[in-house]
Amino acid sequence: MKWIYGLVDMQSFYASCEVASRPEYALARRENDDSTDPLLVVSGDPGRRSGVILAATPTAKKAGIENAMRLGEALRYCPTVTVVKPRMQFYLETSIRIQQVIQSMFPLHEQFSVDEAFFAFPFPSILFPDPITAVRQLKESIWDLFRLRCRIGLSYNKWMAKMANKQAKKHPDGIVWWTEEDVPTKLHRLSVFDMWGLKRRAESLYYEFGARTIGDVAQIPEVKLQHRFGVWGTVIYRWSHGRDYSRMNPDSYDVPHKGISHRTTLPKDFYKRTEIIIVIQELLDEVCRRARSAGQKGRRVGLGLTYERLQSGFYKAKTLHFYSNEPHDLYPFLLELLDKWWTGDGVRAVSVSLDLLQHSNTLQLSLLDDVSKRHDLSRVVDEIRTKYGEASIMRAVSLQEAGQLRERSKKIGGHYM
Repeated sequence: MKWIYGLVDMQSFYASCEVASRPEYALARRENDDSTDPLLVVSGDPGRRSGVILAATPTAKKAGIENAMRLGEALRYCPTVTVVKPRMQFYLETSIRIQQVIQSMFPLHEQFSVDEAFFAFPFPSILFPDPITAVRQLKESIWDLFRLRCRIGLSYNKWMAKMANKQAKKHPDGIVWWTEEDVPTKLHRLSVFDMWGLKRRAESLYYEFGARTIGDVAQIPEVKLQHRFGVWGTVIYRWSHGRDYSRMNPDSYDVPHKGISHRTTLPKDFYKRTEIIIVIQELLDEVCRRARSAGQKGRRVGLGLTYERLQSGFYKAKTLHFYSNEPHDLYPFLLELLDKWWTGDGVRAVSVSLDLLQHSNTLQLSLLDDVSKRHDLSRVVDEIRTKYGEASIMRAVSLQEAGQLRERSKKIGGHYM
Protein backbone atom coordinates (compact mmCIF):
# COMPACT_ATOMS: atom_id res chain seq x y z
CA MET A 1 0.00 0.00 0.00
CA LYS A 2 1.26 3.46 -0.89
CA TRP A 3 0.47 6.88 0.50
CA ILE A 4 -0.84 9.86 -1.41
CA TYR A 5 0.02 13.35 -0.21
CA GLY A 6 -2.15 16.37 -0.85
CA LEU A 7 -1.80 20.13 -0.47
CA VAL A 8 -4.82 22.38 -0.10
CA ASP A 9 -4.23 26.04 -0.98
CA MET A 10 -7.00 28.61 -0.47
CA GLN A 11 -7.35 30.98 -3.40
CA SER A 12 -6.69 34.68 -2.65
CA PHE A 13 -7.54 33.88 0.96
CA TYR A 14 -7.89 37.32 2.58
CA ALA A 15 -9.71 38.82 -0.40
CA SER A 16 -11.95 35.77 -0.77
CA CYS A 17 -12.90 35.92 2.92
CA GLU A 18 -13.98 39.53 2.43
CA VAL A 19 -16.01 38.74 -0.69
CA ALA A 20 -17.67 35.68 0.87
CA SER A 21 -18.69 37.66 3.95
CA ARG A 22 -20.44 40.44 1.99
CA PRO A 23 -23.98 39.64 0.78
CA GLU A 24 -23.73 42.06 -2.15
CA TYR A 25 -21.02 39.84 -3.65
CA ALA A 26 -21.54 36.36 -2.20
CA LEU A 27 -24.78 35.45 -4.00
CA ALA A 28 -23.36 36.09 -7.47
CA ARG A 29 -20.22 33.98 -7.02
CA ARG A 30 -19.76 30.54 -8.56
CA GLU A 31 -17.33 27.87 -7.35
CA ASN A 32 -15.48 27.26 -10.59
CA ASP A 33 -15.86 30.68 -12.17
CA ASP A 34 -13.33 33.28 -11.01
CA SER A 35 -14.96 35.93 -13.19
CA THR A 36 -17.94 36.04 -10.79
CA ASP A 37 -15.73 37.72 -8.16
CA PRO A 38 -15.82 41.50 -7.82
CA LEU A 39 -12.86 43.82 -8.27
CA LEU A 40 -11.68 43.92 -4.65
CA VAL A 41 -8.36 44.24 -2.81
CA VAL A 42 -7.31 44.10 0.82
CA SER A 43 -4.86 46.88 1.65
CA GLY A 44 -2.80 47.33 4.78
CA ASP A 45 -3.97 50.92 5.12
CA PRO A 46 -6.73 51.97 2.70
CA GLY A 47 -6.53 55.53 4.03
CA ARG A 48 -3.05 55.94 2.55
CA ARG A 49 -2.30 55.50 -1.14
CA SER A 50 1.13 54.29 -0.02
CA GLY A 51 -0.48 51.28 1.66
CA VAL A 52 0.45 47.81 0.36
CA ILE A 53 -1.91 45.35 -1.36
CA LEU A 54 -2.13 42.24 0.84
CA ALA A 55 -4.57 40.28 -1.33
CA ALA A 56 -6.60 40.72 -4.50
CA THR A 57 -9.46 38.78 -6.07
CA PRO A 58 -8.77 36.94 -9.35
CA THR A 59 -10.61 39.64 -11.31
CA ALA A 60 -8.47 42.34 -9.69
CA LYS A 61 -5.34 40.38 -10.60
CA LYS A 62 -6.49 40.16 -14.20
CA ALA A 63 -6.80 43.94 -14.15
CA GLY A 64 -3.07 44.17 -13.39
CA ILE A 65 -3.10 44.40 -9.60
CA GLU A 66 -0.50 42.32 -7.74
CA ASN A 67 0.20 41.52 -4.10
CA ALA A 68 2.75 43.87 -2.49
CA MET A 69 1.86 46.60 -5.01
CA ARG A 70 1.29 50.06 -3.60
CA LEU A 71 -2.35 51.01 -3.30
CA GLY A 72 -1.80 54.19 -5.31
CA GLU A 73 -0.32 52.18 -8.17
CA ALA A 74 -3.18 49.67 -8.00
CA LEU A 75 -5.74 52.47 -8.25
CA ARG A 76 -4.02 53.72 -11.39
CA TYR A 77 -4.45 50.26 -12.95
CA CYS A 78 -8.04 49.97 -11.83
CA PRO A 79 -9.68 53.12 -10.39
CA THR A 80 -12.98 51.28 -9.72
CA VAL A 81 -11.51 48.60 -7.47
CA THR A 82 -13.08 48.23 -4.02
CA VAL A 83 -10.52 48.63 -1.21
CA VAL A 84 -11.11 47.12 2.25
CA LYS A 85 -9.06 47.00 5.44
CA PRO A 86 -7.72 43.62 6.58
CA ARG A 87 -9.50 41.84 9.43
CA MET A 88 -6.89 39.44 10.73
CA GLN A 89 -9.00 38.08 13.56
CA PHE A 90 -11.67 37.07 11.05
CA TYR A 91 -9.13 35.44 8.71
CA LEU A 92 -7.47 33.49 11.53
CA GLU A 93 -10.81 32.22 12.85
CA THR A 94 -11.82 31.15 9.34
CA SER A 95 -8.46 29.44 8.86
CA ILE A 96 -8.89 27.42 12.05
CA ARG A 97 -12.33 26.24 10.96
CA ILE A 98 -11.06 25.24 7.51
CA GLN A 99 -8.18 23.28 9.04
CA GLN A 100 -10.71 21.44 11.21
CA VAL A 101 -12.73 20.48 8.13
CA ILE A 102 -9.62 19.17 6.36
CA GLN A 103 -8.58 17.17 9.41
CA SER A 104 -12.07 15.69 9.81
CA MET A 105 -11.83 14.22 6.30
CA PHE A 106 -8.10 13.40 6.34
CA PRO A 107 -6.90 12.78 9.92
CA LEU A 108 -3.20 12.77 8.93
CA HIS A 109 -3.02 16.54 8.49
CA GLU A 110 -0.33 19.23 8.76
CA GLN A 111 -1.09 22.94 8.73
CA PHE A 112 1.46 24.60 6.47
CA SER A 113 0.34 28.24 6.68
CA VAL A 114 -2.76 30.27 7.41
CA ASP A 115 -4.23 29.26 4.03
CA GLU A 116 -2.47 25.96 3.24
CA ALA A 117 -2.43 22.44 4.64
CA PHE A 118 -0.89 19.10 3.77
CA PHE A 119 -2.74 15.85 4.27
CA ALA A 120 -2.02 12.20 3.46
CA PHE A 121 -3.99 8.99 3.07
CA PRO A 122 -3.29 5.36 2.08
CA PHE A 123 -4.07 4.27 -1.44
CA PRO A 124 -5.65 2.04 -2.46
CA SER A 125 -7.85 1.59 0.61
CA ILE A 126 -11.50 1.02 1.49
CA LEU A 127 -11.84 4.58 2.80
CA PHE A 128 -10.17 6.19 -0.23
CA PRO A 129 -10.84 4.06 -3.31
CA ASP A 130 -10.65 7.08 -5.63
CA PRO A 131 -8.28 9.95 -4.63
CA ILE A 132 -9.81 12.46 -7.04
CA THR A 133 -13.32 11.84 -5.72
CA ALA A 134 -12.09 12.12 -2.11
CA VAL A 135 -10.40 15.48 -2.58
CA ARG A 136 -13.24 16.79 -4.72
CA GLN A 137 -15.54 16.18 -1.76
CA LEU A 138 -13.16 18.22 0.39
CA LYS A 139 -13.05 21.03 -2.16
CA GLU A 140 -16.85 21.11 -2.41
CA SER A 141 -17.26 20.99 1.38
CA ILE A 142 -15.02 24.04 1.81
CA TRP A 143 -17.05 25.89 -0.82
CA ASP A 144 -20.39 24.87 0.71
CA LEU A 145 -19.36 25.84 4.24
CA PHE A 146 -17.29 28.96 3.62
CA ARG A 147 -17.91 30.00 0.00
CA LEU A 148 -14.15 29.93 -0.50
CA ARG A 149 -12.33 28.35 -3.44
CA CYS A 150 -9.32 26.14 -3.02
CA ARG A 151 -6.87 24.28 -5.22
CA ILE A 152 -5.60 20.80 -4.40
CA GLY A 153 -2.46 19.05 -5.63
CA LEU A 154 -1.95 15.30 -5.15
CA SER A 155 1.22 13.27 -5.53
CA TYR A 156 3.44 10.63 -3.94
CA ASN A 157 5.37 13.04 -1.66
CA LYS A 158 4.91 16.50 -0.15
CA TRP A 159 7.13 18.44 -2.56
CA MET A 160 5.49 16.89 -5.60
CA ALA A 161 2.09 17.67 -4.07
CA LYS A 162 3.17 21.30 -3.83
CA MET A 163 4.24 21.27 -7.48
CA ALA A 164 0.97 19.63 -8.52
CA ASN A 165 -0.89 22.27 -6.53
CA LYS A 166 0.77 25.03 -8.57
CA GLN A 167 -0.56 23.38 -11.71
CA ALA A 168 -4.01 22.93 -10.14
CA LYS A 169 -4.35 26.70 -10.10
CA LYS A 170 -4.48 26.56 -13.90
CA HIS A 171 -6.79 23.54 -14.08
CA PRO A 172 -10.56 24.10 -14.57
CA ASP A 173 -11.37 21.60 -11.83
CA GLY A 174 -8.75 22.96 -9.43
CA ILE A 175 -7.41 19.43 -8.80
CA VAL A 176 -4.24 17.84 -10.22
CA TRP A 177 -2.84 14.37 -9.41
CA TRP A 178 0.75 13.58 -10.38
CA THR A 179 2.26 10.10 -10.17
CA GLU A 180 5.88 9.03 -10.47
CA GLU A 181 5.30 8.44 -14.18
CA ASP A 182 4.54 12.17 -14.57
CA VAL A 183 8.06 13.29 -13.56
CA PRO A 184 9.63 13.18 -17.06
CA THR A 185 6.48 14.21 -18.95
CA LYS A 186 5.13 16.97 -16.67
CA LEU A 187 7.58 18.01 -13.95
CA HIS A 188 10.68 18.12 -16.16
CA ARG A 189 8.97 20.33 -18.74
CA LEU A 190 8.36 23.13 -16.26
CA SER A 191 10.63 26.18 -16.04
CA VAL A 192 13.41 26.13 -13.49
CA PHE A 193 11.72 29.17 -11.94
CA ASP A 194 8.68 26.99 -11.22
CA MET A 195 10.66 24.87 -8.73
CA TRP A 196 9.01 25.62 -5.43
CA GLY A 197 11.29 26.56 -2.52
CA LEU A 198 14.35 27.72 -4.46
CA LYS A 199 13.82 31.48 -4.62
CA ARG A 200 17.09 33.07 -5.82
CA ARG A 201 18.78 29.70 -6.23
CA ALA A 202 16.66 29.28 -9.35
CA GLU A 203 18.43 32.32 -10.84
CA SER A 204 21.80 30.70 -10.15
CA LEU A 205 20.66 27.49 -11.85
CA TYR A 206 19.47 29.50 -14.85
CA TYR A 207 22.41 31.88 -15.31
CA GLU A 208 25.32 29.80 -13.97
CA PHE A 209 24.30 26.32 -15.12
CA GLY A 210 22.16 27.25 -18.12
CA ALA A 211 19.22 25.23 -16.75
CA ARG A 212 16.04 26.39 -18.45
CA THR A 213 13.76 23.62 -17.21
CA ILE A 214 13.55 21.32 -14.20
CA GLY A 215 14.61 18.55 -16.57
CA ASP A 216 17.81 20.49 -17.24
CA VAL A 217 18.46 20.66 -13.50
CA ALA A 218 18.00 16.89 -13.27
CA GLN A 219 20.89 16.47 -15.73
CA ILE A 220 23.36 18.37 -13.51
CA PRO A 221 25.55 15.99 -11.45
CA GLU A 222 24.75 16.09 -7.75
CA VAL A 223 28.39 16.81 -6.87
CA LYS A 224 28.33 20.03 -8.94
CA LEU A 225 25.17 21.19 -7.20
CA GLN A 226 26.72 20.41 -3.81
CA HIS A 227 29.85 22.36 -4.72
CA ARG A 228 27.76 25.42 -5.59
CA PHE A 229 24.94 25.24 -3.03
CA GLY A 230 26.31 23.09 -0.20
CA VAL A 231 23.64 20.96 1.49
CA TRP A 232 21.02 22.63 -0.66
CA GLY A 233 22.67 21.00 -3.68
CA THR A 234 21.45 17.59 -2.54
CA VAL A 235 17.95 18.95 -1.94
CA ILE A 236 17.82 20.53 -5.41
CA TYR A 237 19.07 17.31 -7.00
CA ARG A 238 16.40 15.24 -5.24
CA TRP A 239 13.60 17.66 -6.07
CA SER A 240 14.57 17.79 -9.74
CA HIS A 241 14.08 14.01 -9.82
CA GLY A 242 10.76 14.24 -7.98
CA ARG A 243 12.14 12.89 -4.71
CA ASP A 244 11.34 14.26 -1.25
CA TYR A 245 11.68 12.51 2.11
CA SER A 246 9.83 15.08 4.25
CA ARG A 247 7.46 13.53 6.77
CA MET A 248 4.06 14.73 7.84
CA ASN A 249 4.15 16.80 11.02
CA PRO A 250 0.67 17.04 12.60
CA ASP A 251 2.09 19.23 15.39
CA SER A 252 3.73 21.76 13.04
CA TYR A 253 2.09 24.72 14.78
CA ASP A 254 2.63 23.42 18.32
CA VAL A 255 6.35 22.64 18.43
CA PRO A 256 8.58 25.28 20.10
CA HIS A 257 10.44 27.57 17.75
CA LYS A 258 14.22 27.66 17.65
CA GLY A 259 14.19 31.43 17.30
CA ILE A 260 11.99 34.44 17.96
CA SER A 261 11.39 37.18 15.40
CA HIS A 262 9.10 40.12 14.78
CA ARG A 263 8.46 42.02 11.57
CA THR A 264 6.50 45.10 10.58
CA THR A 265 5.61 46.66 7.25
CA LEU A 266 5.89 50.44 7.32
CA PRO A 267 3.18 52.82 6.06
CA LYS A 268 5.71 54.41 3.70
CA ASP A 269 9.36 54.10 2.74
CA PHE A 270 11.72 55.27 5.50
CA TYR A 271 14.93 56.91 4.24
CA LYS A 272 16.32 58.35 7.48
CA ARG A 273 18.46 56.37 9.88
CA THR A 274 16.81 58.14 12.80
CA GLU A 275 13.44 56.74 11.69
CA ILE A 276 14.64 53.20 11.08
CA ILE A 277 16.37 52.83 14.43
CA ILE A 278 13.12 53.70 16.24
CA VAL A 279 11.39 50.81 14.50
CA ILE A 280 14.31 48.50 15.28
CA GLN A 281 14.11 49.45 18.95
CA GLU A 282 10.37 48.76 19.10
CA LEU A 283 10.71 45.37 17.40
CA LEU A 284 13.62 44.40 19.64
CA ASP A 285 11.56 45.24 22.72
CA GLU A 286 8.83 42.87 21.53
CA VAL A 287 11.28 40.08 20.65
CA CYS A 288 12.94 40.34 24.05
CA ARG A 289 9.58 40.40 25.82
CA ARG A 290 8.58 37.17 24.07
CA ALA A 291 11.93 35.60 24.93
CA ARG A 292 11.52 36.50 28.60
CA SER A 293 7.97 35.17 28.55
CA ALA A 294 9.28 31.83 27.21
CA GLY A 295 12.06 31.79 29.80
CA GLN A 296 14.77 31.97 27.14
CA LYS A 297 17.81 33.98 26.13
CA GLY A 298 19.62 34.10 22.81
CA ARG A 299 23.10 34.88 21.59
CA ARG A 300 22.49 35.66 17.91
CA VAL A 301 20.61 38.75 16.77
CA GLY A 302 19.39 39.31 13.24
CA LEU A 303 18.22 42.32 11.28
CA GLY A 304 16.25 42.28 8.06
CA LEU A 305 15.37 45.26 5.87
CA THR A 306 13.06 45.02 2.88
CA TYR A 307 13.19 47.84 0.39
CA GLU A 308 10.57 49.56 -1.78
CA ARG A 309 7.87 47.33 -3.35
CA LEU A 310 8.99 44.57 -0.93
CA GLN A 311 11.20 43.16 -3.69
CA SER A 312 14.76 43.33 -2.35
CA GLY A 313 16.72 43.90 0.83
CA PHE A 314 18.86 41.87 3.20
CA TYR A 315 18.87 39.74 6.32
CA LYS A 316 22.07 39.57 8.37
CA ALA A 317 22.84 38.15 11.80
CA LYS A 318 25.61 38.43 14.38
CA THR A 319 26.57 35.77 16.92
CA LEU A 320 27.49 37.17 20.35
CA HIS A 321 29.73 35.82 23.08
CA PHE A 322 26.93 35.98 25.66
CA TYR A 323 23.23 35.15 26.04
CA SER A 324 20.65 37.86 26.70
CA ASN A 325 17.00 38.80 26.43
CA GLU A 326 17.53 42.46 27.29
CA PRO A 327 17.27 45.18 24.59
CA HIS A 328 19.99 47.15 26.36
CA ASP A 329 22.49 44.39 25.55
CA LEU A 330 21.37 43.59 22.00
CA TYR A 331 20.48 46.97 20.50
CA PRO A 332 24.08 48.11 19.75
CA PHE A 333 24.68 44.99 17.64
CA LEU A 334 21.57 45.63 15.57
CA LEU A 335 22.78 49.17 14.90
CA GLU A 336 26.10 47.68 13.83
CA LEU A 337 24.31 45.45 11.32
CA LEU A 338 22.25 48.38 10.07
CA ASP A 339 25.26 50.62 9.47
CA LYS A 340 27.22 47.84 7.78
CA TRP A 341 24.59 46.49 5.38
CA TRP A 342 21.97 49.17 4.74
CA THR A 343 22.47 50.66 1.27
CA GLY A 344 20.50 53.84 1.98
CA ASP A 345 17.51 52.70 -0.10
CA GLY A 346 14.01 53.38 1.15
CA VAL A 347 12.98 50.82 3.78
CA ARG A 348 9.44 49.41 3.64
CA ALA A 349 9.67 46.55 6.17
CA VAL A 350 11.89 45.77 9.14
CA SER A 351 12.42 42.50 11.01
CA VAL A 352 14.40 41.69 14.16
CA SER A 353 15.22 38.19 15.38
CA LEU A 354 16.87 36.42 18.30
CA ASP A 355 17.98 32.79 18.11
CA LEU A 356 20.54 30.26 19.38
CA LEU A 357 18.28 30.17 22.42
CA GLN A 358 18.78 28.57 25.81
CA HIS A 359 16.75 28.53 29.01
CA SER A 360 17.36 31.69 31.04
CA ASN A 361 17.97 30.09 34.43
CA THR A 362 21.11 32.15 35.07
CA LEU A 363 21.84 35.86 35.31
CA GLN A 364 25.09 37.25 33.85
CA LEU A 365 26.31 39.99 36.21
CA SER A 366 28.44 43.02 35.28
CA LEU A 367 30.82 45.21 37.23
CA LEU A 368 29.71 48.30 35.27
CA ASP A 369 25.96 47.79 35.21
CA ASP A 370 23.24 46.91 37.71
CA VAL A 371 21.98 43.89 35.78
CA SER A 372 19.67 42.71 38.54
CA LYS A 373 17.90 46.07 38.72
CA ARG A 374 17.49 46.18 34.92
CA HIS A 375 16.12 42.63 34.96
CA ASP A 376 13.52 43.61 37.59
CA LEU A 377 12.55 46.66 35.54
CA SER A 378 11.97 44.53 32.44
CA ARG A 379 9.85 42.11 34.44
CA VAL A 380 7.62 44.93 35.71
CA VAL A 381 7.24 46.41 32.21
CA ASP A 382 6.28 42.96 30.88
CA GLU A 383 3.62 42.58 33.57
CA ILE A 384 2.13 46.00 32.77
CA ARG A 385 1.99 45.30 29.04
CA THR A 386 0.49 41.87 29.58
CA LYS A 387 -2.26 43.30 31.77
CA TYR A 388 -3.00 46.60 30.01
CA GLY A 389 -1.77 46.17 26.46
CA GLU A 390 1.39 46.67 24.44
CA ALA A 391 1.00 50.45 24.22
CA SER A 392 0.26 50.96 27.92
CA ILE A 393 3.93 51.71 28.58
CA MET A 394 6.42 52.62 25.86
CA ARG A 395 9.66 54.37 25.12
CA ALA A 396 9.49 58.11 24.46
CA VAL A 397 10.89 57.60 20.93
CA SER A 398 7.70 55.68 20.05
CA LEU A 399 5.80 58.97 20.34
CA GLN A 400 7.72 60.34 17.37
CA GLU A 401 6.24 60.20 13.88
CA ALA A 402 8.37 57.19 12.93
CA GLY A 403 7.13 55.16 15.90
CA GLN A 404 4.94 52.20 14.94
CA LEU A 405 4.10 50.78 18.37
CA ARG A 406 0.85 52.63 18.99
CA GLU A 407 -0.57 51.71 15.59
CA ARG A 408 0.79 48.15 15.75
CA SER A 409 -0.90 47.55 19.11
CA LYS A 410 -4.28 47.86 17.34
CA LYS A 411 -3.47 44.96 15.03
CA ILE A 412 -3.12 41.18 14.97
CA GLY A 413 -0.30 39.68 12.96
CA GLY A 414 0.61 43.15 11.74
CA HIS A 415 -2.88 43.90 10.41
CA TYR A 416 -6.08 45.35 11.77
CA MET A 417 -8.45 43.03 13.59
